[in-house]
Amino acid sequence: MIKGNVLVVDDDPNVVEIITESLKNRGYVTESSYNGEDALKKFDWFKPDLVILDVLLPRLDGFKVCDEIRSRDIHRDVPVIMISGNAIPDTMMEGFKSGAQDYIKKPFSVKEVLAKVDSFLSQASGRKNLRAQNELLEGEIQKGQEDYKRINRVLKKKVLDMRALFDLSQDLNRLQDPEEVMHIFFLTIIGQFGSSPVALFSATGSHEDYLTYSGGKGIQDSILSAFRLSRSVGLAKYILRNQEVLFLGSDRLEGDVKREADFMRNLGFSHCCPLVVKSDLTGIVFIGGKINKQKYSKNELELIKSICTSATTGLENARLYAQLQETYLSTIKVLVSTIEAKDSYTRGHTERVGRYANLLAEEIGLDKKSREIVSFGAALHDIGKLGVYENILNKPGELTDHEWEIVRSHPEVGANIIKNMKFLESACDLVRHHHERLDGKGYPDGLKGDEISLGARIVAVADSFDAITSDRPYRKAHSYAEAIEQLRTKTEKFDQDIVQKLVRLIETGRITEST
Repeated sequence: MIKGNVLVVDDDPNVVEIITESLKNRGYVTESSYNGEDALKKFDWFKPDLVILDVLLPRLDGFKVCDEIRSRDIHRDVPVIMISGNAIPDTMMEGFKSGAQDYIKKPFSVKEVLAKVDSFLSQASGRKNLRAQNELLEGEIQKGQEDYKRINRVLKKKVLDMRALFDLSQDLNRLQDPEEVMHIFFLTIIGQFGSSPVALFSATGSHEDYLTYSGGKGIQDSILSAFRLSRSVGLAKYILRNQEVLFLGSDRLEGDVKREADFMRNLGFSHCCPLVVKSDLTGIVFIGGKINKQKYSKNELELIKSICTSATTGLENARLYAQLQETYLSTIKVLVSTIEAKDSYTRGHTERVGRYANLLAEEIGLDKKSREIVSFGAALHDIGKLGVYENILNKPGELTDHEWEIVRSHPEVGANIIKNMKFLESACDLVRHHHERLDGKGYPDGLKGDEISLGARIVAVADSFDAITSDRPYRKAHSYAEAIEQLRTKTEKFDQDIVQKLVRLIETGRITEST
């Protein structure tokens, strides 16, 4: 079934081919262009329903092309999704000023592209239908002022609902944490309709046989945690077939469907809606009645369905991001095992430094993204030792000046190893600068004070603490008390606020000498 026309503009033929073939397989009609001037010509005759537009284009860049599209598309019916390999915040702001709806960073996930295209075309269709309805209603104004007032109130409500849905969709598409997606989704349902309670049952994987409780608002988790729904029979099978918001008290329900529906009704839920990805039921949202006891109108049920559709896309994007993070972590583990295979005395060092650094980041109060960067940086801080000979790493005596020069090169070597790995580039700073000192006498760049990032200062404390408390070829391990004393006396080297956080972790038992 043909879904619509999509114009794909990028100066890289490979990118164009990947996107267009994926869209064609999804049922879209596509047209391609490789420069800005040609893109505008094809926009005029192809009349696309959506444009995927690269930022960097020959002859006319993507921002100017987007400006021109907006001058032609006065109703903003044609969504523009921009693609960029540059720093996203800058590109994003420039793209939004030009009239783009969203952005995708290279390298991209085809699934993400398809999800965004589906979502924005669905929204664009809704806006077109709404405008058409508005025009029709305005034609009825002459029939009577009272009719006009009544219809206008309905129209304003729909405009507000569509605006709320559009804003929600954009928020959910940007979030990368499933818990954040669910939190925003639940609050939207509660705030928009005054509903309570709200709960989500979902599958942890595409091959899972059951939907289990994932979270909710207005109900105790323990009540639903032990309950699960089979994906192949009963209520799940019924709503997948109908794909509508279902009233749990419907007279049409029988057998297992009615039994499961009655169970949820007894807990305070009145309706449920399926979450579907590519004809696959990935979850069910259960919604309670309105707090004011009023019934849901037909329009409200339609809006609930649209909100659930947006949540489906957001949750799927978050799931794909989580899978990507798992791949990143697996890659890191392989790299770490390669490092420690060279140095028998530091086996387990990276794992311990990572644990100490994560605990310090939490104690300091860093946000989730910053903690993730600290985690990557700590895991990879010694990757540059791949370029250091084993006989130097394991040498029991003092190192020569030349050997010290080789050892001291490992932060710079490590940063160079990972700087071209997109998923690790945020950790480059921590890898390169974890041997800098507050007094500027560290290496490799001689940074001092606040010139050294907080993440690098955290890894420096965690790294030195573990080094002091571990056996080395040239000495035995020191106690925790001795290590803390050494860190405290080296005020010219270590951030003492971070050292104090380490002391706090030891005093509260989160770090112990037995672990």
